[in-house]
Amino acid sequence: MQAMTQQTTTAPASQTISDNQGASMMSEPMHSDVSHKDGATLTFNTRFGTVELREDRLLEFPQGLFGFRECTQFGLAKLPSVEGSPLLLLQCVNQPSIAFLVADPSQLGVDITKDDISEALAETSMSASDTQFLTILTLYDQGDSYYLTANLKAPVLINSANRTGQQFIFSNKSYSTQHKL
Repeated sequence: MQAMTQQTTTAPASQTISDNQGASMMSEPMHSDVSHKDGATLTFNTRFGTVELREDRLLEFPQGLFGFRECTQFGLAKLPSVEGSPLLLLQCVNQPSIAFLVADPSQLGVDITKDDISEALAETSMSASDTQFLTILTLYDQGDSYYLTANLKAPVLINSANRTGQQFIFSNKSYSTQHKL
């Protein structure tokens, strides 16, 4: 992946290139400084403000995410600067300059079929009662406006029972990696 040269003002902490110059992350980490607070909380200074993650609530991604295999430990936090938003920040702990803007697809008005959910759960050996589906979002800067897309083809699945996660690619070809919201 190449670093993106276009500046995006409201994307998460690290930046990559996509076909349409969108950013799901920012390469200039806005000094994603990490500090330990009381030994039980990690504090990250991100583009969205300060995010605190409890060490006992961190998520392990043994296989990383597609294109980010080295990113294996994450925390999930509400955006500190956006009150009441369904958007969350999936903050990488072992690579603090990397973070993803994510959301539950159902909160974005997007439906994933029951068959596809069943496929993902079966392939990942996760149970429906313990699993949360999240979609990675990309923010596109059009100069005077912005728009978001969701990667519905490869959601992130989080198992709350054992605090693990992994990314899954649906076999259903009707899902897009750039579903416009």
